[in-house]
Amino acid sequence: MREMKIWDLPTRLFHWSLVSLVLVSWLSAEMDRFDLHYWSGYGILTLLLFRLIWGVLGSDTARLSACLNPPKAIIAHIAALRTPKPEPHVGHNPLGGLAVLAMLAALLTQAVLGLFSQDIDFINNGPLADLVSFDAGTRAAELHILLFDGILILIAIHLTAIFFYSIYKGENLIGAMLSGWRRFDQDGPMTPPSLVPNRRAAVVFGLAAAAVWAVVALGPRL
Repeated sequence: MREMKIWDLPTRLFHWSLVSLVLVSWLSAEMDRFDLHYWSGYGILTLLLFRLIWGVLGSDTARLSACLNPPKAIIAHIAALRTPKPEPHVGHNPLGGLAVLAMLAALLTQAVLGLFSQDIDFINNGPLADLVSFDAGTRAAELHILLFDGILILIAIHLTAIFFYSIYKGENLIGAMLSGWRRFDQDGPMTPPSLVPNRRAAVVFGLAAAAVWAVVALGPRL
């Protein structure tokens, strides 16, 4: 067995913070607590902007380019799912990388739709609802609700995959995302990923938070 650190702290904090805020957004909408819903939405948008920038400036395994694999690698990974032997992927496997991109795209679209959503009763409007027509705003609200069903499907697929890899393949993906470390059942040549300093993440997060504040606070004045 060989143990290697593959996930940096900012990526792990992003992951679990996003999980928490998506849950808060869901529950707050169900309970008509839109005061909480707005703030959780702003938090999600901040995290997503952080992740997009971190996907360019962050550690090797956090790069969005690492989530893209050639079709040959994806097909080979699908074929290897038939055997219980763990696969030595440093970071996301080819299917996991596609799932990350799909989830980020869905949540970003969801957050943007929320900004422009228009309530038919003019009570629970998004902060940028006045920048679009009433019809466009109500359509954004409808898509905001509809897309969340798709996000729930993605979450269900994600959880199913985690249990599959944990039980059948013996890959402790949850433990790795908690600690940052993962064990590999081989001693062959594997290059550890380059992990950048955490202080860079603090700067990136500050920029993302400032951008969201500017959109929410100054956008309606445009």
